Amino acid sequence: MRITNRFLYPLITLFICCFSLVTNASVKEYTLKGLYLDSNTGLTVEGVKVCVVNTKSGAKTTIYTDQEGKFVLTLNGESDFTVHGTKKKYFDQKVHSFSTIGKDESDVIDVTYTINEVKLNVPYMLNTVDFEINSTFEIKNEDQIDALGDLLKDFPNVTVYITVHSDSRGADEFNLEMTRRRAEYIRELLMAKGLSANRLIAKGAGESELMNECGNGVRCSNQKHLENRRIEFLLVRK
Repeated sequence: MRITNRFLYPLITLFICCFSLVTNASVKEYTLKGLYLDSNTGLTVEGVKVCVVNTKSGAKTTIYTDQEGKFVLTLNGESDFTVHGTKKKYFDQKVHSFSTIGKDESDVIDVTYTINEVKLNVPYMLNTVDFEINSTFEIKNEDQIDALGDLLKDFPNVTVYITVHSDSRGADEFNLEMTRRRAEYIRELLMAKGLSANRLIAKGAGESELMNECGNGVRCSNQKHLENRRIEFLLVRK
């Protein structure tokens, strides 16, 4: 049977309209409401640059917190998302995550995050930065070293002490040398970001400054030992 244009055009138009309706209906919108607090004072923080990334599409959205430390954002589609906040002289090493998958559009996603105001003469730990076991030059989450480098540029007239600690497993001498080399490697990474060598002091502490009772000869869980494996930085006025 021959189909004439008289019948074909309405069919095409109907198909396009239906496809458009299905496509539009499939894209859900969600509301993200967030709040940033100072981790030391508990007060709200204005002017935090909040970067939200859709891990499925790679789409990135940036928004700033208002005077009450709040931000509101509309998200398109079901996906997993990451959130990271930055502000001058503040440090947030955590990349937070949440998901809209399986949620109703009426569900408001409420999140509250904290961010550290960095002060002089106060040690800070890089909790999310660690080396591969027995490795000197393989860092997990090296992007956090980049974030530290950006932060240190906000403090141009201070000396930065970088200390790497180990747990008590392994020989004392080995742990001391390994942490020394790791600290020096971090120093080199920061120098590559443009920081002056004479303001970066690297130290390997080995297992000499444990945070718990898990010293030589003490039976501890792996998690307890990992508490002692850490990287610290300290800013001191020149």
